[in-house]
Amino acid sequence: MQTIKTNKITWIDIKGPTPSDLESLKTSFDLHPLVLKEILPQIDYPKIENYGDYLFIVFFYPFFDKETSSTVPFELDIIVGKNFLITNHYRDIVPLSALFHECNLYPEKMEQFCDEGTGELLYRIINEILNACFPKISHIKKNIDEIDKIIFRKENKKAINQISLVKRDIIGFERILEPQKLVLQNLIKESELYFPKKMLPYFHNLLNAYEQVKNLLETNEKTLLSLENTNQSLIDTKTNEIMKTLTLFSVIVFPLTLLAALFGMNTKILPLVGLPYDFWIVSGIMVAGAFIMVAFFKSKKWF
Repeated sequence: MQTIKTNKITWIDIKGPTPSDLESLKTSFDLHPLVLKEILPQIDYPKIENYGDYLFIVFFYPFFDKETSSTVPFELDIIVGKNFLITNHYRDIVPLSALFHECNLYPEKMEQFCDEGTGELLYRIINEILNACFPKISHIKKNIDEIDKIIFRKENKKAINQISLVKRDIIGFERILEPQKLVLQNLIKESELYFPKKMLPYFHNLLNAYEQVKNLLETNEKTLLSLENTNQSLIDTKTNEIMKTLTLFSVIVFPLTLLAALFGMNTKILPLVGLPYDFWIVSGIMVAGAFIMVAFFKSKKWF
């Protein structure tokens, strides 16, 4: 638990809360037992609740896990009242930590960020989290550009694996992002009760930033889908060419196999058998037949 105090507000940041931390918060800020119950353990969905003297917000930071190549949610609980703001999390949330350390190292920054009270600080925290989404989307776009190159280098099998990983990343990102729109919309409504009216455009700005992130993510998803369809078309075309070649080969070989089988029959009377050079005559007929069929297929442009 770390604390920053100014003349106007107190910001408490907690990583990995313990029961004693929660008891301290309950005593200091008279928090409702339901709030404390929802802080510990972690929950899986974003929310915003009005408890009269303060708002309880659960927001999620999308974190890219390099080991699994997927985006996973890091929970951030925010309790914000008129003169205090509490942030609680279980993992390091880089934009939050950066903002807290900046305010801690430079008191004048904290004063600047709190000119309009806790509403401005809340805006800056959520805004930093949304802004941190843009580099992640750029990373997704970079991977999609690499997939584009792989596909047109005809490395189709490799492309399938890369497409699957990026799709997994996008799906994880969307699962985190999508439910948070309602939280931001309700935050705009609740902000009129808790914060000065001049803060209202700032919270509308958060919703606009969210929409921008979502639109960029959807654009990348559509691009990836188009590349997946292109890759599948190339694979299908290659497969069809192979099947066509094998089919033509079978059509050429089958009559020759039939002719060889006929001359291999153990009968008393077989044409050409017993004549001088009978083997070469039969072989010549088979080769000539093969050339005739190849010429026919080429004339039909099947080759």
